[in-house]
Amino acid sequence: MAKKDAQTIQAELARPFAPEDLEWRLQRTFESKGQMAGIAVPYVTNRAIMNRLDAVVGPDGWYNEFKPWHGAGKKEAQICGISIFFEDRGFITKWDGAEDSDIEPIKGGLSDSMKRAAVQWGIGRVLYNMDTVFVDVEQRGKSWMIKKSARPKLDKAYLDMLKALKLEPASAGGIQSLLAGSDEEPDDMPKRTGTPAIPPEDAQTAPEKKLERLPKTACMVIEKHKCKGMNSNHSRVKLKNAEGKEITAFVQGEHPMLVPGTVLVNTKLATRQQNSVAYYVLEFYEIVPPDQRAA
Repeated sequence: MAKKDAQTIQAELARPFAPEDLEWRLQRTFESKGQMAGIAVPYVTNRAIMNRLDAVVGPDGWYNEFKPWHGAGKKEAQICGISIFFEDRGFITKWDGAEDSDIEPIKGGLSDSMKRAAVQWGIGRVLYNMDTVFVDVEQRGKSWMIKKSARPKLDKAYLDMLKALKLEPASAGGIQSLLAGSDEEPDDMPKRTGTPAIPPEDAQTAPEKKLERLPKTACMVIEKHKCKGMNSNHSRVKLKNAEGKEITAFVQGEHPMLVPGTVLVNTKLATRQQNSVAYYVLEFYEIVPPDQRAA
């Protein structure tokens, strides 16, 4: 990797993330006109933070370390240090911490402490410019959660903030980066429209506009299996891109064209969680006709 000065590293680390690389949490809830509502705040996902560090300084140009922190009479916490290598000074470390969470306490504390340490390096610091975002909430068990239907509103609020600051988001660096390649495309690429991988009535997010241009890179379906024991039709597909990255994701509904050898572009991935298990869902894709695939 080419040598970079501190100013260049700082600017590249601080570049705003794509909306897909953000997660939103309830800061607090309140009652409004007889109904519960909430205030949502954004965070950069840890996967996107790690991908950003890899891209800017290289996988061998940074590392992190964690330490438990015990406060007298207070909730236990974790502190994280992110160290980055500079040619003239060696590794420099910046620390921050977070209290253990209520669910999976230590794991939550480790995750949140890394996010805060990343802010010390400028990663995601632009999120502090966000105005208050009010959202609809729903009760799940004993907890209140942001309604899934609120995601388009949250993404729009974030992009509007960047527009006001005259900033452009980077390409997705979290789950989207698992299959994404270069955004460049030749001028003579044909125009196409996309296909939802989840039926519209079940989709948690939907494309805001038609995807009219095929990107230069693509991924291929290498495996497909019917899932058993589910009430509705689900399949599990394994995808592989030109760089050899592989990921397994689930799709809902009938997708007879998703067979081994099928080439996809403009894939949109999302994360879901059931109990303590996280998994990927293929929400959107385009199929490249055989006569348009590279030889």
